[in-house]
Amino acid sequence: MPNPKSAPSDIAALIEAIFHPRSIAVVGASANPNTPGYDYVSSLQKFGFSGDLYPVNPRAEEILGLPAFPSLRDVPGQVDYVISCIPAAAVLELVDDCAAKGARALQLFTARFSETGREEDAELERRLSQRAREAGVRIIGPNCLGLLYPRQGISFRADMPRQPGNVGFLSQSGNLLFELTYLAGPRGLRFSKAISYGNGLDLNEADFLDYFAQDAESALVGAYVEGVRDGRRFLAALKRAAARKPVVVLKGGRTAAGGRAAASHTAALAGRHAVWTAAVTQAGAISVDTVEELIDMLIAFAYMRPGSGRRLGMVGGGGGRSVLTADLCEELGLSVPTLPDDIVRRIAEKAPDLAGWVTNPVDQSILAGSGVSGAQVLEWMDESPDIDLLLANVGEAWALGRPNAESLLARIPERFAQVSRRTRKPMAVVIGPSDYADERLWRLVSEAREKLVKAEVALFPSVERAVRALARFVEYWERSEVSRP
Repeated sequence: MPNPKSAPSDIAALIEAIFHPRSIAVVGASANPNTPGYDYVSSLQKFGFSGDLYPVNPRAEEILGLPAFPSLRDVPGQVDYVISCIPAAAVLELVDDCAAKGARALQLFTARFSETGREEDAELERRLSQRAREAGVRIIGPNCLGLLYPRQGISFRADMPRQPGNVGFLSQSGNLLFELTYLAGPRGLRFSKAISYGNGLDLNEADFLDYFAQDAESALVGAYVEGVRDGRRFLAALKRAAARKPVVVLKGGRTAAGGRAAASHTAALAGRHAVWTAAVTQAGAISVDTVEELIDMLIAFAYMRPGSGRRLGMVGGGGGRSVLTADLCEELGLSVPTLPDDIVRRIAEKAPDLAGWVTNPVDQSILAGSGVSGAQVLEWMDESPDIDLLLANVGEAWALGRPNAESLLARIPERFAQVSRRTRKPMAVVIGPSDYADERLWRLVSEAREKLVKAEVALFPSVERAVRALARFVEYWERSEVSRP
């Protein structure tokens, strides 16, 4: 269905208009809280969509306080965006109704098309494509959740983050967006816009890459892709996007088993992993293999300053952790230099007993009671021309065992945040998950994490994940042609 001759700017303008509807109709709206037709209407209300919202249901007069209409054609005036929650068999007629109402796009939560693997369902999808093309109606989906745009009050679920951020995200899976919300939201991941596009029958991954490449609200782009409709067109769009801003891509269906799952999920055609990774890298983007890597790289690009240089200075953690961190850094191509002479001198002046003892990474336990804090050493590292990267480990396990745990977990994050606010070097902060059975410990760590998130630091759940993200982050900026902000 896409016109291969359409310019990227034309596609971007079309999708920008779709993201700014003046009116939305939910066909198959329901007053039953256990239905998608209820979720869409309720979510748009709770998110504060300011345009006209029209529930469509022939068996209801009112849904969630809004007048309901028996059909889309009965809605007064033009409808810009239509969400379908009706069975697949009724979708062809709905396309005609959308054309009659002047709708820019029809988003199909409706599933059971080619992803089922049944020929009759694939044939229905082909007829849907032809009907929509003839009617001039653009399709998002089928088998998708659609748009998330916090600034416009648009969401497909009420539990998505309402605070806007700078991450534009395209995903064949709607459920993956839920995962990112719950796994990465507590670390500060926020979306400028996101879209779940399912089977990608019409508007697909290449179109959305071209859109996010030009979107001023999206400083970086994340993508979850199970398969592509047109490999050459996708890679061209990926290259255009990666030339403008960082792009991080997670591929589903990399193996035979994953490919079968992808086909049944969104009718995607999977590809060989090695070829995929090489192509994505050649296009200038970053290929990741897990949801955790995806989250870590999005957090890094969202909150870390660009930077080059591989010399890491780390503060926090005990001796064993310091040794393991140094090993991992060397394995990943980062260096852990000895403490610069100016820092050694400053430590000796403030704590003569530590002279020649403190090394990089800085063992927090050595500093205890010396009058020299880890945050102070971190500040000196920030000022040193011999350190390129900063890593600050809160070391909550050490702090929780101290009699002044409350004050430590209030002070240490704030001091690290102060360095992060003023540094021009890439800086990561580590604090572990708050999965403690003791409610007091859980609360202390959760509050410390919230302070760091509010300070907009690049937050990681372990030193290992922070170091891996830093290594890939630096490698990206060393080879990237993207201009640094």
